[in-house]
Amino acid sequence: MRRARCTTSCLQFLTSTGRHHGAGRLEESRVLLALNFAGDVVDVVSQPLKISFETCGKRRSHTPDYLAVTRRGVWLIDVRPEPLIKESDRESFTAAAEVAVACGWGYAVAARWREHAFAGLDAMASRRWLRSDPLGLRPVLLSEAGGGRRFGELAAATGCEAVARAQLLHLLWSRKLGVDLAGPLQDRSLVMPAGEARR
Repeated sequence: MRRARCTTSCLQFLTSTGRHHGAGRLEESRVLLALNFAGDVVDVVSQPLKISFETCGKRRSHTPDYLAVTRRGVWLIDVRPEPLIKESDRESFTAAAEVAVACGWGYAVAARWREHAFAGLDAMASRRWLRSDPLGLRPVLLSEAGGGRRFGELAAATGCEAVARAQLLHLLWSRKLGVDLAGPLQDRSLVMPAGEARR
């Protein structure tokens, strides 16, 4: 196994593992942020193994970027922006996918993001460390969200909209409230209690 390609300046802390994980590129940081948000991640290992394989008579090797252990299974993950994927990368990804199948793991290549989804995730992550609630807005927001309300309406209902928006983002990040990230996170996004969002 080779060493990670980054220094301490590109470490990202995951609350699910309680550790910092290496990210050599912005794309890898995005994957780590998404894994951090995922509620069922148990562990993440950076550059977990080196795969040796033969293609067109040549001996090659490939090191996937992450191994994510979740409560629903294990995923081997490669990270490469779609415009940068070459034919040799496709061969490496195929070899990694075969190893994953042999081990009973899932396999994914993180190559492209829906920008609105990452923008929403990034907004929630910006409030993940919000510890205090001096105005006592969280219980109000949780109560008002019952049955589902629009993000903007929910924030305005507190009478302290700017602070309520920050608290809403924190509640979404901590999965006490849920929102559909298939569309952009905006004032008309439907927010609901986490239990209702999972149904």
